[in-house]
Formats: sequence, C-alpha cells, structure tokens
Amino acid sequence: MTTTSPTVTPPDSPASASRPDLARWNAHDLLTEHGLMRIVAPRGHVPGTINYPEVPPAPQVPTVKPVKPRKELGYYPHMHFAQHPTKWEFPAYLDNPSCRWLQALKAMYAMPISFPASLSPEAGLMLHSLIRNIRPKLVIETGTFVGISTMWIAAALMENGDGGEIHTFDDMGPIHKGPWRNVEMLTGRKEFVAGRLAASGLARHIVMHPGNSSFEIRAAHEEFKAAGGVQFAFLDADHSVLGSWQDFWATEPVLNTGGFVMLHDTFPEYCGWPGARDVLDSLNTKSVGTYEKVDMYLSPMNYGLGLIRRIG
Repeated sequence: MTTTSPTVTPPDSPASASRPDLARWNAHDLLTEHGLMRIVAPRGHVPGTINYPEVPPAPQVPTVKPVKPRKELGYYPHMHFAQHPTKWEFPAYLDNPSCRWLQALKAMYAMPISFPASLSPEAGLMLHSLIRNIRPKLVIETGTFVGISTMWIAAALMENGDGGEIHTFDDMGPIHKGPWRNVEMLTGRKEFVAGRLAASGLARHIVMHPGNSSFEIRAAHEEFKAAGGVQFAFLDADHSVLGSWQDFWATEPVLNTGGFVMLHDTFPEYCGWPGARDVLDSLNTKSVGTYEKVDMYLSPMNYGLGLIRRIG
C-alpha cells in the first residue's frame, strides 16, 4: 500500500476556518489511497524529546463516592431526533434480500402495529449481538407482543448453531390503540404471531406459551430445570410494578448463576411505565439471588434497557 506525505493544516492557517475538525485537535490529514484520515500527532511526551515522562501516580480516591440520579447525569438522552418518530425505519445495512429472517423482520417493522412497543431495529441488533456472544442454550421471553424481539433472539440462536431455544410467553390478548399507535389487533394475535414467526424460518428455535407469563413460567419450571436451566431472560410483558416483579420472581428459580436478564422500558420518565425501573432499583433487596446491573440507552427513543447478571 502506498501513501503520500501527510498534508498538515495548522490551526492558525486560513484553511483551518473551514476545517474546525482539524483545528479542534491540532490535527492533520493523512492522504491514503482510499481518502483522507485525520491524525493527531503525539503530544504527551517530554517537550523536545520523543520520550514520555514517568507515569503519574494513582488518583486520590474519595472515601465516599456519591451516585448521581439519572436525571443529573452528564449524558442521559431522551430522543435522538427533534420530534418523536411515528414509525420504525429499517436500516439499509440490514436489508439483505438473501436472509429470510431479516426480510421477515423488515416486513414486521413496516407494520404500524409494531410501533412503538417493539424493540427498535438498533436495539434488536444489540440484543441479537448479546445472544451471539453470551450463547445461551435456553432463553425465556415474556411479552412476545408481535414477535419482533423473538425473531432477533431466535435468529441469533440459529446462528449459534448449538440447538438453542427461546420460550416466549404472552397472554396473546388484544392490542389496543395507544400513544403513537393508531391501529389495533383485537382478535387473532396468537395466530398472527405464529404465522409471522414461521415465515421467518426460525420456528424450530421458538416455543410459544400463550397465557399469563408468570404462571406459565412457573408451570414449566421442571422442564427448564431438566434442560439445565435458563441462561438468558428477556422480560418485557406486564410493565406494572407487580407484573414486572411477578415475571422476575417466576424466572429466578430457573436462572443459572452467571445468567443474564434483560428488562425493556426501564426509564419511566420516557416510556411511562414504572415496573422495570422498580425491579432494577430494588433488585438485591426483593430477590433471592445476588445481581449486578447496568442501564443501557436506546435509539431512537430512549425507553431504556436494563442488563442484569446473576452472580449468587
């Protein structure tokens, strides 16, 4: 590979007025055969030498380290657009005509019934990546809704290639009109979702469980234990405080240590639901196990995800 000598644009040059990206970092352009790349020259060394100074000592750690409330964090985005979106935009980089399950997802995201309650394509891709990396054999999902998150998880299980299954629980009741959704599905949701999941080509990795999610999970405890337990759960059904806890408590007895739980709609000031937030905030006082947790931001609307790992 050949390159030319870098072209330097000093911060005080007339050209820097049109290139604030260079002036901001005292950077220069390196011209490669593929185009320009910004580079910042080393600046941490001892002046007049190419050597770095002795490493600095460790910082003075305060005895008490306060935790800022969410709303006071330096970065806590609400939405990444000036106005609330009204539909999902399926990214061009996911539009692969040769991939059956991605085409099934594209069709689902185009349906007004999927907005805004389903995971966004960006959040779905993150969930898919987690399953590809964690590689669970057995997954529980509550809140199948129209099957979008189910497809993301099942596709990752298929690609893992080790026979993983997702057991998805939902009462399959009517979907009513709501904020940002002017359509409804009053009957036939079970058949609709089953058909869409089958159309994705992922059915052999999916088991649907119609009914009250917490009761149906408890009814399946023995089968889950016999299969070696659950390594990942995605809880996104009843978003009331009691409903969220019931799903968590139902899942906990079959959740392996080292296993993960993901909660959707964790920022009530943005999504309007308190349940998942209460689970995160009271996790180690209202549960049997011991857990670590982190909040994750979502785009385009930051309704929030919570990722939990069981460590005891």
